Amino acid sequence: MVPEHRPHLALVGGMGTGKTSVGALVAARARRRHIDLDRWVQADTGRSIGVLFAERGEEGFRDAEQDSLERALGLSEPIVLSTGGGVLGRPVNREALASRSHVVWLRATPETAAERVGDGRGRPLLEDDSPVDVLRRLAGERAPLYEEAADLAIDTDGRSPDDVADEVGAFLERLLGAVS
Repeated sequence: MVPEHRPHLALVGGMGTGKTSVGALVAARARRRHIDLDRWVQADTGRSIGVLFAERGEEGFRDAEQDSLERALGLSEPIVLSTGGGVLGRPVNREALASRSHVVWLRATPETAAERVGDGRGRPLLEDDSPVDVLRRLAGERAPLYEEAADLAIDTDGRSPDDVADEVGAFLERLLGAVS
């Protein structure tokens, strides 16, 4: 039987769960390229996330995010991808991630995530309410999508990025051992 071809590793989860910092560590250790999807969206559009939200609204941002995700997952080299918190909101993104990557859900309580994101400056979804309240609402809305998509879920509360990266790296090593 030929193993499924999912060359990439994608980190999903809400804001402040550690996707970017853990993704960079895992990629460096695994000698893979790290892609932060929000940075790719900014590079692809020439706009900051805040400007995209202001000019195009959330749907316009999600359109740009979808385009950047498709481009990243189309790369032939295996990557470690740190996604944005809302990427799984679109079925097409869920399908793309499921078919081209192994998905790790990084979880944190809304209180921990709020500590990590601070006042929410530069994060459009956090501008209209207290960060912990928004993060609590988003976690409730998105948790079923993360759970369905995830091949592995890791709690990041009280853990360093290095510690979480060790666990993600061990998962990646098991996957690579199963494919070779």
